[in-house]
Amino acid sequence: MKRDGIRLGYHLSMEKGSTFRPTAFHFWKEPQHFEKTPPHAPSQYMSDMLLGASFLKLNSYCASPLAMPHMNHNLAHDIWSECEPHRGLFYSSQKRVQALNKELRPTSPEKIKKFEAEFTKKLESFQKPWGFDLTDFPELVLLIEEFETSTGSPLIYNFKTQFSKNFEEKLLALDSFLFHLRSVVALDYNAHIQEHAFEGLKVDSVQDYLPRADYVVRDALLYHQFKKWSKPWAQGPKSDVRVEKLFIDPMTQAFKKHVHNACFLIDQLPESFVSGLGPQELEEALYLVQMDWLMGTGSGLLFKIREEIYGLEHGYEKVFWHEHQDRDWSQPTQLRISCEMSESSFRKKAA
Repeated sequence: MKRDGIRLGYHLSMEKGSTFRPTAFHFWKEPQHFEKTPPHAPSQYMSDMLLGASFLKLNSYCASPLAMPHMNHNLAHDIWSECEPHRGLFYSSQKRVQALNKELRPTSPEKIKKFEAEFTKKLESFQKPWGFDLTDFPELVLLIEEFETSTGSPLIYNFKTQFSKNFEEKLLALDSFLFHLRSVVALDYNAHIQEHAFEGLKVDSVQDYLPRADYVVRDALLYHQFKKWSKPWAQGPKSDVRVEKLFIDPMTQAFKKHVHNACFLIDQLPESFVSGLGPQELEEALYLVQMDWLMGTGSGLLFKIREEIYGLEHGYEKVFWHEHQDRDWSQPTQLRISCEMSESSFRKKAA
């Protein structure tokens, strides 16, 4: 490949199911690997290119210029940094995220430092000279769940956990790798079906993780009103043990059982944020703040990474594509992908 462009190639080993489940990612380091699968231009949303580029951010064996002297490593880095939409959304939301973070009691720095070190060490242990054995990745879920338990707060709508910049970049690269891994599986599946409108797989950066966010907002508004009404009876001048035990406590438990995400949304936000807005403003703000959490926080990244690994472990149809659980899928169990991009076409796309 000319030095003014980049060529990325890899193949996925996959286990048969209603949809395929990737089990290994093999990166092509030698030019002769492209002989069986000539490179093509990246797909419309660049999932194939971004999957390879994010992999190079995570695997030092393959990212080393000594291991791959023919690779334009700087261009691979630029392509990921400038064309990965999730990274752009993460940094564009930081001003609003930081404003919320400052009003909350932060997660213990010692716990964060310990988690970052353990997570980084575990992720590095997965690196292999040829790529990744994806069956190792569920070990990361155990670390995420241990960290979540140690903080005493769920990951969802958590704005008080602030990771280091280097660790955030690592999480962004891992989130990108896992998201685009699922995307190329969907692209291949859709290339072999007759009716895309009814049979096609979809990949959505928001709905896949926060389905029906507008419903959560409506439930959150009800929960917020209930908390405002009950506060004087539980803590104020109207305090009455009978009202608290017979009505307030059972209603609180009912909310947390049936609309737990809505309760987390209200309870995880600063009181000044929730109480300082009128009903209409609060409704709009609660929807937007969900997007800021999902796209712009370390907790949101961990939440998405955990969901993607659940899909890797149990099958994407169990986590994301429920309507395809009973399909019979008989394509070959290896997916080969190669793509290339010139630096001039990348600069036009990035502009």
